Amino acid sequence: MRMTWLVAKRVSKFILRDFRLIALMLVVPIVMSLIIGYGFSGEIKNVEVVIVNLDNPTLVPLSATNNLTNYLKTKTDLVAVTEISFPTLEDWNESKQAVLDGDYKGAILFPENFTDTLFGRLLNISSGETSIEVYLDNSNPQISSSVIKALSEGFQFAFGSNMGLSIVTEFAFDEGLSQLQYMMPSILPFAVFFMSFILSIISLISERKAGTLDLLLLSPYRKVNIMLGYLIPLSVVSIIQASILIILTIFAFNVPVLGGAGAYFAIYFMLLLQGMCGMVLGFLLSTFAKTELQAIQFIPMVTFTMLLLSGILVPLETLPKWLLPISYMLPLTYGAEYMRTVMIEGTGFLWHWHIAPVIGFIILLLLFSSLTLRESK
Repeated sequence: MRMTWLVAKRVSKFILRDFRLIALMLVVPIVMSLIIGYGFSGEIKNVEVVIVNLDNPTLVPLSATNNLTNYLKTKTDLVAVTEISFPTLEDWNESKQAVLDGDYKGAILFPENFTDTLFGRLLNISSGETSIEVYLDNSNPQISSSVIKALSEGFQFAFGSNMGLSIVTEFAFDEGLSQLQYMMPSILPFAVFFMSFILSIISLISERKAGTLDLLLLSPYRKVNIMLGYLIPLSVVSIIQASILIILTIFAFNVPVLGGAGAYFAIYFMLLLQGMCGMVLGFLLSTFAKTELQAIQFIPMVTFTMLLLSGILVPLETLPKWLLPISYMLPLTYGAEYMRTVMIEGTGFLWHWHIAPVIGFIILLLLFSSLTLRESK
């Protein structure tokens, strides 16, 4: 019992003497609680959809689509509506392509005979049925479900009963994908980022404790060269880890990869970039964490921030507007979207604009790390 007390006393003194550790122990739970609370408390809002209204009534002066359109524009915040002026059938094809390109999450088409068919049924002069066509980006089931929900509620508000109306839904991508297959494209970059982050921050702290890092800092080498020297071998480790993850994803979990050889190149490229993002963030935070115990305090804060604010677990549309700028500063926000584009949409390798902010993040944090890196006193 006496030995237990002596050990407990020694550890307590170690913690109490480390003011940086105490600060982290107090700040990290607060940050995590705020991120979890705001990350999970939101609801999907303002999903971008486009309406192509070809309705041209001849039996009555007003179109029956007005009530439904007004509901979607003013009575619900689930969707944010863009309505094309003087549309043609070609606009519908272009709108569907815009959904594929990620400009909108859904497109809605009202056919030419919508109002005439509806009133013909009411006046018993026609028994025809009409339908509204909906084209949805189903790469994120939560978002596509919110569009369907808004449209169904609008239907009930505008027409009460269906009166021969129906909604014909077409999905942009494979409907047979499971929830795991939807999630894996965004989980992969997070996994590589997280493993690289842990490896880099622990490696540099261990090197500092062993005195190796201080010897390098006292040498004539530039700090950027030292950081790059650490980055190259750790990137090789990141590629190996990415390869293992991809093999398990395809063969163990049966997640398809569309787009041929170009898609695999794109996946490797983005995973390597995400691994490098984790490394440079680890380099930067290692300058503030002097011991492994301090470094561990950063791990849950970085993990929850990346998971909840980068659109991996919850859509960005659910986040408060004041949190969105933070989301767009995170490299995983772009990595997750890029991976969904490649793996689910089958775009293959392409120089997509999502790559630019990820590379910018790496360069910026590499420079910050070199500026903050100092030898031990």
